[in-house]
Amino acid sequence: MSLRPDCLCSIISAALDIPRIDIDHIGGGQQDHVCLTIMDFPGDWEAEIEAEMARLLEDEADELPLQPAPLTATATATATTAAATTATTSNSQNDDINQLPTIDNVLSPKPPPLSKWTTIHFNKPTTMERMLPPLMRKSQIKETRNFELYRLHSIAFELNKGDTLVIIDYPIHHKAALSYTDCNGITFKPLQFRVNSANLLGKFAEMLAPTYQFRVLRRLKLVNKLPDGVKYVLDLTPPSEGDELVFQMTELSLTPGIIKWWSTSLTNDVDPWLVCGHDDICGCKRQTAEESEEEEPKEGQSDTTTSPKAKKSWPSVPLTADAALAMKARGEDETYTTPSFRRVPDYCPIRHRNGILRLLLLLEGKGVILDSAIRVWTLVKLATIFDCAHVLRDRVAQWIMHGSNTALIEQLPEEALQIAFALELPEVGQSAFRILVNEAALKLASTSKEPTTQFTVFGRRLGDLPDDLQNLVQHGAMALVERVSNIDAQLRNPDLFDFWDIEEWNKMREIEQCLANGNDLINEKALYAVRLLKQALVYEVQSAYEIATTKCLGYHHPALNSIDHDRLLSVEPKHFDRTSFVMSHFNPIQLLLCSITYNELGSLLDDRRYRDCKCQLPGYLQTTYRTLTSQAFQSLRDVLIYAPAYVLNAGLESYLRKWLVEDPTVWLDCIERGVKDALRPMTLSWVREDIEPPLNLTRHLLLTLTNNEMKFLPLWAGGCDDGSGGVFQDLLPPTTWGANGPGPGYHTGRTIPSAPSSVTEFITEDMNALRMWGSTTGASIDVHDSISTVYHPDRVISEDQSIASESFTEGRSDDYQDARFEIPADHQSIGQAVDLTVEATDSETRSVTEGRQSGDDDDDDDMYFWGSDSDDSGDTVMI
Repeated sequence: MSLRPDCLCSIISAALDIPRIDIDHIGGGQQDHVCLTIMDFPGDWEAEIEAEMARLLEDEADELPLQPAPLTATATATATTAAATTATTSNSQNDDINQLPTIDNVLSPKPPPLSKWTTIHFNKPTTMERMLPPLMRKSQIKETRNFELYRLHSIAFELNKGDTLVIIDYPIHHKAALSYTDCNGITFKPLQFRVNSANLLGKFAEMLAPTYQFRVLRRLKLVNKLPDGVKYVLDLTPPSEGDELVFQMTELSLTPGIIKWWSTSLTNDVDPWLVCGHDDICGCKRQTAEESEEEEPKEGQSDTTTSPKAKKSWPSVPLTADAALAMKARGEDETYTTPSFRRVPDYCPIRHRNGILRLLLLLEGKGVILDSAIRVWTLVKLATIFDCAHVLRDRVAQWIMHGSNTALIEQLPEEALQIAFALELPEVGQSAFRILVNEAALKLASTSKEPTTQFTVFGRRLGDLPDDLQNLVQHGAMALVERVSNIDAQLRNPDLFDFWDIEEWNKMREIEQCLANGNDLINEKALYAVRLLKQALVYEVQSAYEIATTKCLGYHHPALNSIDHDRLLSVEPKHFDRTSFVMSHFNPIQLLLCSITYNELGSLLDDRRYRDCKCQLPGYLQTTYRTLTSQAFQSLRDVLIYAPAYVLNAGLESYLRKWLVEDPTVWLDCIERGVKDALRPMTLSWVREDIEPPLNLTRHLLLTLTNNEMKFLPLWAGGCDDGSGGVFQDLLPPTTWGANGPGPGYHTGRTIPSAPSSVTEFITEDMNALRMWGSTTGASIDVHDSISTVYHPDRVISEDQSIASESFTEGRSDDYQDARFEIPADHQSIGQAVDLTVEATDSETRSVTEGRQSGDDDDDDDMYFWGSDSDDSGDTVMI
């Protein structure tokens, strides 16, 4: 009787996730548990136990203390034959038995999966939609809006205390005055109110300086005419001309996406209180009755509003992919009616002034209403201009992160990134940066020569970014393309497995290296079998990668259909194409920038177990991996038996015996586990674990950037940019060769040193380079910026003299003489060849004692060093 190292009951109970399997109790026998490993089993004990477990669990499956967790479809397909045969009597019993692992799977469990969901919930952190109650009822929204309008007109009643008088003048329109009123038809008039100077920050505080105060008091004719309690006067009326006006107008201009953001209450279920606010200049009360009825079309219904001229029906909102393609074919683009008061100008002077007023209310600790993207954008830009963005940070963060309004980050990432950088919002900035980097990388990796458009490859309309932010995005995109290009190159490398530290693979490589040194038939046969097995295993991964990056997914793939539904929230119908159609035109690098490619590769590899499947290698499609492994093992046994001398001499015995003691199937399982463990970080690299908000509308993009791509963000956003620009510079070359002298210089091993031709010359040159002069008249040290190891500091080289030729003639007289008689080139004469190759210079190095004074000069006041000349000597040697 042989004892197994582990109790079989513990293995089975661990696989079924139950405390213990009491087989005697299940069968209705004794109550005491008997360990199966203390019994003697026949050779086919695995099949007997497997059949017995299936029969027992078929009869009393409901009596188990804990039901096993559902297995994947792959595990269900590999259920045992006995369990599948006995389970045909009942559908419910069939499901329970198919979920039971086989003995093979218990002893060699399947590696953890390399993929996740492929259904409509692909790349979503949760399958449950977060439904939030509405912030306000429609009646309350209208009442609050009217209250805020009356508040602005009568702001002097609320802000009537303080030591700073604020003046804001509004433009006066004599023609079409009704076109410049609020929702109630009231025009805005000049305002004067008070604030506390202690609450003013940024540029507001700078305006309290005496220079500005003196100028503004004279311009407003308020010198010695200030009301009681007023110390300062601020004229915050925007300039009417000049560069400052152009700058502010440019900053405050609205983007098309910001103007249309009100419609997300129809398409994205964004709370109307956050996005449906009216502009400061609004004609909603003066629009026609037809537009009033069309202002709020209901979701999921066709708008059948009629007019005296025409009757038009609108598609259901949000659109489906088929409806969008049908509209594209008809040349239609609008899915809802846009009321006339929603068509606001990109810049409005009234909106500009009211924004300043609301900003002062925030500085005074008062509340303001953020009920539209237009108002939020205006306040953020004004807070940036007046350098007081901190008063808006929390309010704008709550506005963006509330419910479905996070779609602003995904549909308008350019605007979201600008808001994040203005207010220092890390979550918003990181998420918008991820999206923009991926879209820029898709464009950068493209090999097609299509003209540049204002749309991304997936149809989203591009926004405008300032140059500094565009620079960050481009650097991140280049780093991302480089990373996925390295992944593509690695997976196409025939030595792919050599980069992974797989123990069984390393053993096979050692055996291959030893067998390669032999030249007899047995060695060649074994070497061929080993290399064939290696090639088949590598091709298993590479063939799956080739399919994932070349074969397009199905037209009606559930994950792609749900992605199309989300994309239609930000893509206009005339620029929409199905995701499967867009990705069919991608090259492998672009496909690696999409999350579903990694999941598809993982799914292909998950579906195949090496111990059961046939290899994918051309020419061996009907051969299983077990067969290839058995053949390799047998050929190695033949080498060990028939060529023991070679095995001993080549040092192959230890490798062979260490490898052949393993079972081929177990060895295959170890290889499979090692390969899939090495691939898992890559195939699951698309899974978003630490991204908040979840960004469910851009699930098709690879947004899991590494630190190398995110480092271009500033420190407050989790990046490494401290303002010095170091993140944009290349890495320093290696300094393993050591320093080349005092200072920051060091040897790189890539430059040619200017060394002399002999050791003697090297010593002589260094000594001459360090010559010093001294005298009682005026002691001085000859200072030079640098020292050459070839020429003296005091030697002058003419511009037409060849440095190479002088080095060639010094210390190389034999070579020089040989060159004089060298056969010239076809286009040169002998004289030209010699002149271009060498030039006449001194053929000897200056003597060590050159320049020493004669012994007749006994002037003790002069001090000489080797090779030095007296200061009073007028002899100068020019070479």
